[in-house]
Amino acid sequence: MNPSRIYQAGDEQWYFKARGNQTMGPYPSHHDAAHALSVYVAACRERVEGRFRWPRLFHPWRLRRTSDQPRQA
Repeated sequence: MNPSRIYQAGDEQWYFKARGNQTMGPYPSHHDAAHALSVYVAACRERVEGRFRWPRLFHPWRLRRTSDQPRQA
């Protein structure tokens, strides 16, 4: 991540430059601006690359639901 993307303006607030030189902010601290930038980059990366999704048949919540139900004899 490029640290020059985060800057402090004359109003003592912190901002960062996003794609297309778009300014995002204000944030009260450098840490908050850096965190917001990392969240923004992760969201952009997820849109471009996609994310792993479990097939419905093998999704963990489905396996847990069937194992939580008591067996009938």
